[in-house]
Amino acid sequence: MTGALPYPLTLEDSERDVVRRVRDGDSDAYRLLVERHQARVHRLVGRLLGPDHGDVDDVVQEVFVKAYFSLGKFREDAAFGTWITRIAINRARDELKKQAGKVSLDAEPGEEAVRGLRDVLSAEEPPDDEKQEASETAVSRLVTRTVAGLPDRLRVVITLKDMEGHSYQEVAGMLKCSVGTVKSRHARARQRLRQTLAPHVLVGGDS
Repeated sequence: MTGALPYPLTLEDSERDVVRRVRDGDSDAYRLLVERHQARVHRLVGRLLGPDHGDVDDVVQEVFVKAYFSLGKFREDAAFGTWITRIAINRARDELKKQAGKVSLDAEPGEEAVRGLRDVLSAEEPPDDEKQEASETAVSRLVTRTVAGLPDRLRVVITLKDMEGHSYQEVAGMLKCSVGTVKSRHARARQRLRQTLAPHVLVGGDS
């Protein structure tokens, strides 16, 4: 059976209800899931692939196509958002294997970016929302390019934790590993960022 079922979907329908509608043959219901998650998945894939990757839109489309044809494997004890995030991470990893070369950091960051970068990298805990937003605005491209040069496992963890704002527990669920593993990788990723970005942080800084 294909096409829409007679009773319409509403914004109040849970995602599990929407998934069940798709499984029951309402292919149009899948559009609602795409609309709810497309922007977030696009942002995540873009961050994982890095700013120089030109096929983010195609990869995101492939993520949703794969999810559609894999709905039979979706376990309803998990959130759809978590499930499709796993698919996006795996698809981005596959794409990264095709990429060659290293991320270039030749461009000098501006003074505002340097100040924001110091705030981000010197904090033991994530800064408050207002400070986080200001810092991210100032250094987003520089940090994104630097994160793109990290090893795959470290890149995924710091993207989900620091750039997407997920908790250690949420990241562990998405990656199907322990919280301790996530914390270890996160610490290593932040240390690698400090080492890589140190020359830029010192530009125009205190002696």
